[in-house]
Amino acid sequence: MPSNPTSSKSAAKWCLITTTLLLVAITYPFILTGNQSGRGASDDLIYHWPTIQSFANQLPTPDLSDYQSATTPGYHLELALVNRLGFSRTFVQLYANLWTVLLLGLIAYCAGKSFGKQGLLITLPLLTSMYILFPAIWLLPDNAGWLAVLLILILALDYPLSTKTILTSGIVLAFLVLIRQVHIWAAAIIWITAWIGSDNQKNQTPTLTKLFSDPITRTRRLILALIATIPAALLLIYFLRLWGGLVPPSFQDHHQGPNPATPAFILTQISILSVFFAPLLLPQLKSIAKSHRNWIIAALTLGLLIAIIPESSYSTEAGRYSGWWNIIDKLPAIANRSPIILLGAPAGALACVIWSSLISRRDTWIFATTLIAFTAAQTANHASWQRYHEPLLLILIALILTRAPIAIQNPKRVIFSSLALAALLAAITIPTLLNAKPINPPSPAAQTATITQFTPPISQIP
Repeated sequence: MPSNPTSSKSAAKWCLITTTLLLVAITYPFILTGNQSGRGASDDLIYHWPTIQSFANQLPTPDLSDYQSATTPGYHLELALVNRLGFSRTFVQLYANLWTVLLLGLIAYCAGKSFGKQGLLITLPLLTSMYILFPAIWLLPDNAGWLAVLLILILALDYPLSTKTILTSGIVLAFLVLIRQVHIWAAAIIWITAWIGSDNQKNQTPTLTKLFSDPITRTRRLILALIATIPAALLLIYFLRLWGGLVPPSFQDHHQGPNPATPAFILTQISILSVFFAPLLLPQLKSIAKSHRNWIIAALTLGLLIAIIPESSYSTEAGRYSGWWNIIDKLPAIANRSPIILLGAPAGALACVIWSSLISRRDTWIFATTLIAFTAAQTANHASWQRYHEPLLLILIALILTRAPIAIQNPKRVIFSSLALAALLAAITIPTLLNAKPINPPSPAAQTATITQFTPPISQIP
C-alpha cells in the first residue's frame, strides 16, 4: 500500500480511536434513550429483534426453516446468544454496535497509514451516511456484512497471495454468507485475486489482452480459490434447500428480481459521489484524456447503453424508489427513462475509468471485479434501493484514496472532497433522524401480517 512519509502506525491508531469515539458519541445517545423512530427502528422492531428473540427462546436448537428476516441467520444467532444470557435489548444494541466500530475503525486505520491524522476525515462520509449509521444504532445486519466484505478486500489487496491468504479469505466468505446470503458475490474477489496473482510473482499482473497468459499457473491458483469458497457455497446450498428458495418462505414473494435498472442506478450513484472529488478527478481526466481515450469512449458508450435499455423512471411497483429515486421522481421522464439516469450512468462509467487510473493495475482488477460482481448480485434483487448500494461505494472510494499515489501526494484535495461529501450526507441524515416518526412495536399477530405485506411504508424508507 502506498504510504506517506509523514504517516505512521501511531497516526493510524489515533484515527482508529478517534473514529470510534465519534461513532460512540453519535450512536450511543440513540441507543441508551431507547430511540424507536424511523426506518432503522422499523426494520429492527418488525423483523430483526423478533427474530433474535425467537432464536434466543429456541436455543440451543433454533428453527432456521422460516423466521422474520430475509437474510441468513448468522447475525441474529450471535445476538440471540447474547440475549439468552440475560442481557437486555439495550445491551444487545451496544454489543451489535461493535460491528460498525470494527468496520469504520479498520477503514480509519488504513486512512491513517496513508494520510496521517488527516486520514480521520476520509472516514467522515461513511460516518455520516445514514445507511451505515442506522445499522450502528438499531439491530440491522448490514454493517456486519460490510465488515466481512472489507476484510476480504484487504486480504486481496494487501496480503501476499498464498495458500494461507486464500483459505483465510474463504473462511471470511463463509461467515459473510452466514450473515447475508446475497454477498456470495464476494467469492469473485477471491477468484480474481488468485487468477491475476501478485505483482511479485513471475507472471506480473496481466493486461486485459494477456489475462489468459500462463494458464497452467493461473488455473492451479484458481482451483485453490474455488476450493476455499466451497464452504460458503455449501452454506448457501443448505439454506436454499431448507427454505426452498433464496430467502425464508415468508419473504419469497417479495425479493424476486431481476431489476434491470440497478446497474444504471449504481453508476449514477458513483457519478454523484464522484462529483465531490472533482478537485482530484478532473485533473486526472485531463492527464489521461489521450492515453486512455479508447477506455473513455468505451465507458461512455457502455454507460449510455446501460441507461437507455431499461426503464428508469420512479416506480414503487418496479422497486425503483427511496433515496436518490425520490430526486429522480422530481423530473419528468422521457419514455419512462429518467434524464438523471441517462446522464448519470455514462458519467459514472467515466468516473470508474478515472478512479481506476489512480491505482495500480492489480488494484484495478480487484476493484473492478468487486463492482461488477456486486452489481450483478444486486440486479437480481427486485428492490433497487440506495441503502443496499451506497455503503460499498463509500468503502471502495475510501480504499482507493488510501492506495492512490496522486491522492496521497495531494492530501488537501482529498480532505476537501471528503469534507464536502460528508457535509452533504450529514445534511440528509440529520433531518432524517430528527423528523423520524415513532414506531410502535407490533404485536406478534401484527408482525406476521407485516411480514406478509413485507414492504414498509415509503415514508419509512429514506
